[in-house]
Amino acid sequence: MSLEHFYYPKSIAIIGASNNPAKAGYQIANNMIRLGFEGEIYFINPKEDIIFGKKAYDSLLDIEGKVDLIEIIIPAKGVLEVFRQAEQRGDVRAAIIMASGFAETGIPENIQMEKDMLEIAHRAGIRVFGPNCVGVMNTENNLDTTFAADIAQRPGGMSVISQSGSIGAAILMFTCDQPVPMGFCKWGHVGNMSDVTTEELLKYYRDDPKTKVIAMYMEGMTDARSFFETAKEVTPQKPMIVLKVGRSEIGSVAAASHTGSLAGADKVFDGAFRQTGVLRADTVEELVDTAKAFSMLDQLPKGNRVAILTEAGGPGVISMDEIGSHKEVRMAKFSNETNARLKEILPPMALISHPDGYVDMTAGADGPQHAEALEAILRDEGVDAVLLLSVPPTFLVPPAIAEAVNSKMPLAKELGKPVFACFLAGNWIKEAHIMMENNGIPTFEMPQRAARALVNMIKHSAYLRDLQIGE
Repeated sequence: MSLEHFYYPKSIAIIGASNNPAKAGYQIANNMIRLGFEGEIYFINPKEDIIFGKKAYDSLLDIEGKVDLIEIIIPAKGVLEVFRQAEQRGDVRAAIIMASGFAETGIPENIQMEKDMLEIAHRAGIRVFGPNCVGVMNTENNLDTTFAADIAQRPGGMSVISQSGSIGAAILMFTCDQPVPMGFCKWGHVGNMSDVTTEELLKYYRDDPKTKVIAMYMEGMTDARSFFETAKEVTPQKPMIVLKVGRSEIGSVAAASHTGSLAGADKVFDGAFRQTGVLRADTVEELVDTAKAFSMLDQLPKGNRVAILTEAGGPGVISMDEIGSHKEVRMAKFSNETNARLKEILPPMALISHPDGYVDMTAGADGPQHAEALEAILRDEGVDAVLLLSVPPTFLVPPAIAEAVNSKMPLAKELGKPVFACFLAGNWIKEAHIMMENNGIPTFEMPQRAARALVNMIKHSAYLRDLQIGE
C-alpha cells in the first residue's frame, strides 16, 4: 500500500490536540493551523470544547467527515482504543503514533501491546508510522505533524528520513539558515518502524517526482541486508546521503538504546555504503552541505579533477588538505596555455600551479581578476570543477567580487563544470553569498565544508559512471 495517505491526506484527526502551550498537542495543532494545511483538520480532546477556534471532538467516532490520517499524541495505554475506533470507522488509512513505551522498551507487555496494535491496523487496512515518532512533513500541502517550533516550509528538492525527531528538525533548521534558504520537499521520522520501514520510505522518495536528493540520519537498522539492497536501487536514480552515528563502541550502545535497532560494526557499514553508492556524511553540516549542492545543481562533474582558485593562502591550504584526503579526487593539471593566461591576468606575486591545480591570486586580485582567472580555469580541458575561495579585504567589496564571478556562470553551465564558493566570513560576505547562490553557485561557511561537499558530488558522479561501464 502506498504512503500517499501520510503525505497527501485530505483530512487528519489529531488525538490529543490541546490548548495548553506546555503540551506537544498544542504545538502540533499550532503548526497545522499556522502553516495552513490544505486538508480538513479535526481535533480530538474530551477535556476541550474549542481548540484554535475549531470544535474539539470527544472521540474519533464523533467525527462525521471522512478521516484519512490520524495522529495519536496520547500516552501508550490509550492507543489500542483509538485503533479500535479507527477500525470501527472504516475510513482511516494511515496512523502516526507519537507515544513511546512499546517494543523499544524491551518489556514483554509493551512488546505485546505493539503487536496488538499492529493486528488491528492490518485488519483495518491502516498503515502505521512509529510508535515513538513525530511523523511527517510535506511542503507541497503545508503538512506538519511534528511539534518542532517555527520550521519554515520552503519548497526544495531535499527529502529527509530521520531516526531522531530532534536531529531531523535540526537538519531543516540548518537548511533554513543558508544564505538563500534551500527548503525541502518531504520529511519523515520513522520511530520504531513497527510497520512503515526506512526501506519503504526510501522507495517512496525514489519514486517521488518532487524529491531530488535524499538525506538521512541513521542510528541503526533492523535488517541491514534489506536496507542496502534498497539503497542499491535508489542511488542510481537519486543521490543518497547518510549520517550514520554509532561509530564508537559507546556511541553504538547509545544508538541502539534510542531506536531499539541494530547499530552494527562501523567498518562493515562503511564498506556497504561505498558498494551501494551511498554518500556517508560525518556531521549534520556535511549532510546539509552535500544535499544543498545536489539540490542546487543539475549538472554533475564529468570527472574528478578539481581546481582551487583562492585569494588567500590559509583557506586554500585547508581545502587542499580536504581534497588530498580523498583518493577518489585529484587536483587538476593546467595546460601551458592556461598557466600563461593566468600569469597574464593575475598580480605578479600570484602563485600559479604550485602545486598543480592550485592558484593563489593573493589579496592583490580585484573582482575582474577573480572573474578572468575563473574563466581561464573553466576553459581548461583538464578541469572538471572549481573551488573558489576568498577572504575579501576591506578594499575589495564582496558584492563586487560576486557580481564579477556571476558573469562567468553561463560559461560554467555551458561547459558542465560546477563552481563551489566560500568567502570568509560572517556578515561581511553575506550579501556576496546570497548573490552567488541566486546565480546557481553553492556557497559554504568554511573551505573544508565546500571541499567536502564537492568531493561527495564527485564521488556520486564516479559511482554513476562506473555503473554505466558495468552494464
